[in-house]
Amino acid sequence: MLSQVRAHPRLASLALALVTAFSVLAVNAGRSRTSSCQVAPPVPQLPAQLRSLGDFDQPLDASDPRVLQDVAVRAAAALHGDLGGQSLLVGDPVDIGAGPGATHDAIVIPLGTNVAAGGGPPRTVEALVVFLRDCSGHAYFSAVEDLAAAPPPGFPVVSRAQAAARLGAADPAALTLVYTDSPFRPQWRDPHSGAAIDAQPPGPSLIPTPLPQITVPAP
Repeated sequence: MLSQVRAHPRLASLALALVTAFSVLAVNAGRSRTSSCQVAPPVPQLPAQLRSLGDFDQPLDASDPRVLQDVAVRAAAALHGDLGGQSLLVGDPVDIGAGPGATHDAIVIPLGTNVAAGGGPPRTVEALVVFLRDCSGHAYFSAVEDLAAAPPPGFPVVSRAQAAARLGAADPAALTLVYTDSPFRPQWRDPHSGAAIDAQPPGPSLIPTPLPQITVPAP
């Protein structure tokens, strides 16, 4: 084949054109696979207390829950004195997707007290700490919400099972947590119907009865 290309310049030009075309296709294919994450990394807007301590503006490994939990406890204690004197229990990270109007996926770390008998997650949530994700597996500290005045029984308050029953979801496992305005106020969303229900309604710390209204997308 090489000897034929050398003997025929037109074949060489054609071969070069084909190689270039395949390269362009490969690049475009790669871009299309990551096109959903073509956003700039979040820029932490740190309060003075955290700026003075340092390190809170650094990217963190989003796949390492212990790192996120450690930063969450230190941030909550630094920003809210009523939390700093308590022995806070750290809940598991909760992943929340970016819905319409939001830019970055989020990770929420619940901090609480009154652990259930035999261990497990906190029974009451005293604070929520939010991290925002970038496209390369990093998470950045974002904000802390102090809930100690009226601690809810968990995060999210509305469970997946409750949301599935309220939405009439055929596949409860498919429900996802998403946010539009604030990761502190996510929704359970059914990807099949597009209907959603608030997962963390504002107000009293008890699970609301009846459950929040369903949001149905316009046709």
